[in-house]
Amino acid sequence: MTPEKTNEMNEERPLENGNDSAFPNQDAKGFLHYGLTKREYMATQLMIGSLADGHTIDSAIDRSIKAVDKLLIALHINSK
Repeated sequence: MTPEKTNEMNEERPLENGNDSAFPNQDAKGFLHYGLTKREYMATQLMIGSLADGHTIDSAIDRSIKAVDKLLIALHINSK
């Protein structure tokens, strides 16, 4: 396996983890509600900061998406 393929695989796993529910909740009737994904939740928090810093919405979106991906990868690497 090439180093590039290994690196690509190491980045895919944590990005897939970002699709897990951030706050799963089971109600009194036993129904499971998934709500926002981890990725969606982190992106909203990062967007708040970017918009507060005066970035345009488009810029805040781009910055948030890139930051979430880097954060998920870094958290995965540091959890080993």
